[in-house]
Amino acid sequence: MTTVAHYRAALTELLGTVRALDMALGDALGAVAAEDVTAPRPYPEVPLAATDGYAIASNDALSPVALPVAFDVDSSERTPRVAVRGTAVRIASGAPLPRGADAVAALADTDGGVGTVQLRRSILRGENVRSAGFDASEGEVIVPAGRRIGPRELGLVAAVGRARVLVRPVPRVVVVAIGSELVDSRSTTPGVPEANTHMLAALIEDAGARAYRVGAIPDDPAVIAAALEDQVVRADLIITTGGLSGGINDTLVDVLRTIGTAEHSELKLLPRSRHAFGRILEGDTPVIALPGHPVSALLAFEAYVRPALRGMSGFSELRRVTIRAELARDWPSTGGFVEAVPVTLDLDDQGVVRATPIGDGRGGVSLGALARSDGIAWVSANVTTARAGDEVRCTVWDR
Repeated sequence: MTTVAHYRAALTELLGTVRALDMALGDALGAVAAEDVTAPRPYPEVPLAATDGYAIASNDALSPVALPVAFDVDSSERTPRVAVRGTAVRIASGAPLPRGADAVAALADTDGGVGTVQLRRSILRGENVRSAGFDASEGEVIVPAGRRIGPRELGLVAAVGRARVLVRPVPRVVVVAIGSELVDSRSTTPGVPEANTHMLAALIEDAGARAYRVGAIPDDPAVIAAALEDQVVRADLIITTGGLSGGINDTLVDVLRTIGTAEHSELKLLPRSRHAFGRILEGDTPVIALPGHPVSALLAFEAYVRPALRGMSGFSELRRVTIRAELARDWPSTGGFVEAVPVTLDLDDQGVVRATPIGDGRGGVSLGALARSDGIAWVSANVTTARAGDEVRCTVWDR
């Protein structure tokens, strides 16, 4: 049997990291920065008006006062003009602040005058002004290596004038379920509704990769081999579920060894199941084979697939948010195996996070319990009975 940590390390080595590419900014959404992205110049380059109003020198507006309006500035002007001391400049939001001005009186604080403007209150230095470098200073790291380029990052990178970035492209992950008993969830044909590819595709997308569902294929070695080889052209990784048990029809490992390589083992992880990984020779495409039971597949994904997949994507953060919590009641754990316990998480009156197990532990973990949980408490293999008040490490589901 293999420890979860050892298996996770083997998978991390198997997947490696996708090769970095220099991409146009429009194609980089969702990819992970392969290097620190820096600002080539400050943004904004000059102080700008943060609102429509009147640019002034704050010393001229230490109390309500009327000032003559010298000229107008709109946002199409990019070179700052020079303000005359003792006057106001009517200015549009986003326009460059005239030299000599250090504040903007918002329209609501004036009478809106054209030739002369009445300021209704004192205006402080820097008020309603976006200073040079307010959003980013020259040379500042605006997206650190290992961070996904999402909409916010994309906007900032574009704003500082970067047209291209070095990124690790989003891995393409194909998901296949194996089992002659499986039917589509919409089918009226008798059988077991296929749930794993839906669940795993969502987990893959949540981890930062791109998922492609193939659905269910029967327990037929020729069909399995053909289906897997057909997916190589679009897959950076293939994840399968099912076909791993000891039954005569569970031939996935044999198929993988025919078209590539495979290693399989049982992990010191509950619920107990077989797990496997390997490569398809055509395209040198890695394959991760998960158990067919939905609970086992989900927990295996969380235990070792997610961190390896995020490493493949280039993320610096591989794990979900992890917290320490106290068990709210006893949990009859099984020594020698890491056990994943679905829990609800609450903050008590003393500010301590309490983890309450869902279920009694005697019938195993149900898919319903996982759906109702706030996270998973990981009980160490050296614990035979987890007691109320014991501290446990919990991963928290994203909501």
